[in-house]
Amino acid sequence: MERVLFKTLVMAGEKKTLRVYLTSDVEKILRVLSAIKNQSISETVQIALEEHFARPDNQDLIDRHRINEIPED
Repeated sequence: MERVLFKTLVMAGEKKTLRVYLTSDVEKILRVLSAIKNQSISETVQIALEEHFARPDNQDLIDRHRINEIPED
């Protein structure tokens, strides 16, 4: 399966660059949804990740491992 590389910003506040490898299907959907919503790819990914992190199972892990307390680089 082909993978596509793109850079996106995913940190709240100060923006950081993150490289993500996606399947071509996911990359296509990301680009089209971003365009339909009149959002940048970065905004769409930011929202998707925030929603993913807010899921109860992920929030439990974030809380249990005190990830919010880890100092940033």
